[in-house]
Amino acid sequence: MIEQGPVSDGVWPPPARSIPRLAPLVVLLTVLALATGVREASGTMSFTPAFSVSVSDANPGVRANATTIHSVPAGNYLIDSVNIFIPIEWQIPSGDTYPVGNIVGTVSGKADKGCNGSVDALTPGNLINQAPGPTDPSRAEWFAVVDGTWQLLFIVEQTNQPREWQITVTLNNASMPTSMCSPEEVKVTINGSASPSGAQVIANPAHAGTYTWDDGLLSLGGSQVVFVSDELVIGADSDADGLANTVDNCPTVPNPDQLDTDGDGAGNACDSDDDNDGFSDVIELSAGTNPLLNCGVNAWPADINNDGVSDIAEIDALAGNFGLAVPPAPERHDIAPDTPDDVVDITDIDRMAGLFGRSCSGP
Repeated sequence: MIEQGPVSDGVWPPPARSIPRLAPLVVLLTVLALATGVREASGTMSFTPAFSVSVSDANPGVRANATTIHSVPAGNYLIDSVNIFIPIEWQIPSGDTYPVGNIVGTVSGKADKGCNGSVDALTPGNLINQAPGPTDPSRAEWFAVVDGTWQLLFIVEQTNQPREWQITVTLNNASMPTSMCSPEEVKVTINGSASPSGAQVIANPAHAGTYTWDDGLLSLGGSQVVFVSDELVIGADSDADGLANTVDNCPTVPNPDQLDTDGDGAGNACDSDDDNDGFSDVIELSAGTNPLLNCGVNAWPADINNDGVSDIAEIDALAGNFGLAVPPAPERHDIAPDTPDDVVDITDIDRMAGLFGRSCSGP
């Protein structure tokens, strides 16, 4: 979900449910921009940030690392500041419950540091617990140094309307690298437990459900505020890969990337035929064909001569090595049974004959 509007006049219409939170935040972000001296870019650029959130383990109640990614594409204004809104169901104890100096997470990023069209990885920094300020203390304060000199202070507080957690960080400060352009990405991981004390920093909600995290971002230039959101499903997570079973395409084998090459709904990690060409990954790996490609050179086991069709040429090739062990017969000729038997025999010829005249299914 995206809610966007310029804040030069302090007015734009967010959804009704968000007005209690967003209207004061627009004013706050504008004040921050003026106070920190926004480095205004020349001309007018877009500001279309993206936001995502994930956890390392989606089971209810566990101390799972929570990772947020805030980014803008090339040609956009940089990000001035970030406000993350976390449902109150997440369990975040006060920063004084674990020692000052403990590591509570990491911060990393990417940007075009020389404004020359490149994308450079910024040296990550640990997120360190700090002692809250003596006046109007926050829930917690965490400090990180990214890329050697960029100092970032994360303020953790609890809001009341609505009741939720808010983590604020201003990227545009005196230590921000100069000559930096978009694309820009800031990745923040909050660890479930502090190190070395082992005390809790953050834990998942105790109850299963779908939860929405919101992100309010101010542009560095252009006075634009954009709100984006992402959903997290918390529930039984049998393989503890950060995805509840109800949304995991491979619920019994960890696969946080959810890669599904053939788009059949079964993740590669638990799909016996990743390219859906009718031959299992076991056969393809043994035969030397690509288990992730169903058509092309050395892609489909039934197409020995790589012409896209299984025909008499393939039958002849197998017949020429009939009865031979593998090796000396080529592994490419041993395509049956599903667990290769290291011999070219009638099972291989029958398998090939059953595909006679067919073409591979790829482009």
